[in-house]
Amino acid sequence: MITHLTYDTFEEYTSQEGLVFVNFWSTSCGPCLRFHRIYAAAAEKITSAVFGDAEIEIQQRLVKELQISTIPVLLVYRDGELIYRDPSPDTASSTFSTFEGAPRFLDIMYREKDFQAFAEKLLAQ
Repeated sequence: MITHLTYDTFEEYTSQEGLVFVNFWSTSCGPCLRFHRIYAAAAEKITSAVFGDAEIEIQQRLVKELQISTIPVLLVYRDGELIYRDPSPDTASSTFSTFEGAPRFLDIMYREKDFQAFAEKLLAQ
């Protein structure tokens, strides 16, 4: 199940214990729609993590606060701490990660098995 996030629910949702995935996307973005199907499949199969999303056209205030400038964007939190974000607003690096060997989102967003392997690897850490 995917929880639709808003500006008012985002902080509480991403602060919960465990692994939290958040996908920023748009219904008018082809790559976003393709990834969203993969993301939804992962949300059904991986029950030990939670999955949220936010549509950028609807959640403009949240998009501005988080400096979302391109889509799709994947954020991953563990116990309330951001551990992965790609793409990152930091121009020095397109990927922010607190763990070594983190893949670029572009490398895992188009294949269901690759995204699920990434999620399962994070759960095992």
